[in-house]
Amino acid sequence: MLDTISHRYITLAFDLEQHVAGFVDAYFGPPELKAHAGLRPPADIAADIATLRAEVAASAYPASRKGYLEVQLRAIACTARRLAGEPISFSDEVRECFDVAPLFTPETTFEAANAELETLLPGAGPLAERLTVWRRRYEVDTATARQMIDVIAVEARRRTAALVDLPDSDEVRFALVRDKPWSGYNWYLGDGRSLVEVNTDLPIRADSLLDLVCHEAYPGHHTEHALKEQLLYRGQGWGEQAIQLINTPECVIAEGIATLAATMIFGAELHTWAAEHIYPLAGITGDPEREQRITLAQRSLRALNGNAATLLHERGADPEEVVRYLMRYGLRSEREARQSLRFISTPLWRSYSFTYFVGRQILGAWLARGDQHTRFRRLLTEQVYPSMLAEG
Repeated sequence: MLDTISHRYITLAFDLEQHVAGFVDAYFGPPELKAHAGLRPPADIAADIATLRAEVAASAYPASRKGYLEVQLRAIACTARRLAGEPISFSDEVRECFDVAPLFTPETTFEAANAELETLLPGAGPLAERLTVWRRRYEVDTATARQMIDVIAVEARRRTAALVDLPDSDEVRFALVRDKPWSGYNWYLGDGRSLVEVNTDLPIRADSLLDLVCHEAYPGHHTEHALKEQLLYRGQGWGEQAIQLINTPECVIAEGIATLAATMIFGAELHTWAAEHIYPLAGITGDPEREQRITLAQRSLRALNGNAATLLHERGADPEEVVRYLMRYGLRSEREARQSLRFISTPLWRSYSFTYFVGRQILGAWLARGDQHTRFRRLLTEQVYPSMLAEG
C-alpha cells in the first residue's frame, strides 16, 4: 500500500509522460496509477510538484529519503517548467535535472588523451585512421556477437552473484536491434527481469561487448533496478522506487554504476579474460596490455559528448560544426559522430550525456574513500544521489 506522497509522486510523473514520451523509463507499481494519467497543463504540474516538495520536507521520512525525493522532484519540476514555457538555460537544465555541475571539459584534456594514443598506435597515417584500423580487428558479425554476449552474461552474472544476492526471479534477455540513437539499452520489466537491446547500426566490436553487457545487465542497470525494486519498493514500500524517470538525478547514479560495472567484477583481469574467453570465438588474437592502456587513454574522451551538447544547445554551434568537433577530438568516423549528434539532438536525451562521465567521476571518487565492494553494494541497494556522494 503506497502512502500519499508516493502516490502523488508517481501520478505526477505520468502526467509529465503525457507531454514527454519516454520520460517514464520503467514502471512496475500499481497499474491504476498509470491508467489514470491525464493531459494536464505543465504549469499546473509544476505547481503540484512545488506543493509535494514542501510535504516531503515536512514528512517523517529518513533524511536520506527526503534528500533523494527533493532532488528528484526538483528535476521533474525543471522539465515541467520548461514545458510551460519558462526560459531555462542549458546549464541550469543540467544542474537542476541531474544534481551536478555542467562542467565544460577543456579541449587540452582531449588533446592529452590523443597524444597518449599516438604512442600506443604508432604509424605514419593520421591517428584517427590508425585507431580505426585497430578497432576493425575486433569487429564481428551479429551471430558471433550474440554468441559472445551469451558467454559474457553467464560469467558476469556469476561474478555479480558473488557480490550481491540476486532476486530468485532474476532474468535478462538480449536482443539485437537497429535504428536507435543509443548503442545499448536496458528495458527493465519489473519482477527482476530485463530486456537488453544492442544497437547494430554501428559495427559491433568484441573488445567493447564485455563492458556493454556489464553496463546494461550485471552488475549494471539490471542489477541495480532489480535490487532496488526488491529491497526498497517491495521490501519497504517506497513507491518512488516503482518508477524510473529519465533526466533526473537517479540517472547519474545509474550511469555511474553502469560505467564502473565491468571494473568492479573483473578488475585488472578484464582485458585478459576477454582475450582468453571471448576473442577465440571469432579467431581474434587479443593484446590485453595495450587494450588496457588504450581504454585508460580514452576514458577522458567520455566527456566529449557533454561538451558537444553544450556547444549545440547553449553556445549556438551549427550541427555540422559539432560533427567536426566530435571527429577531431574524439577520433570518430563521420558516421560515429553523426550517431552522437543524433543522440544529443533528440529532445529527451539532449542533456543526458553528462550522466555518464560525471556519474563515473562522482561515484568513482566516493568508492575510493572506502572499501570499494562494500560501497558498490550500497550504490546497488540504497537511495543515494549525486550531491550526497560528492559531499561524502
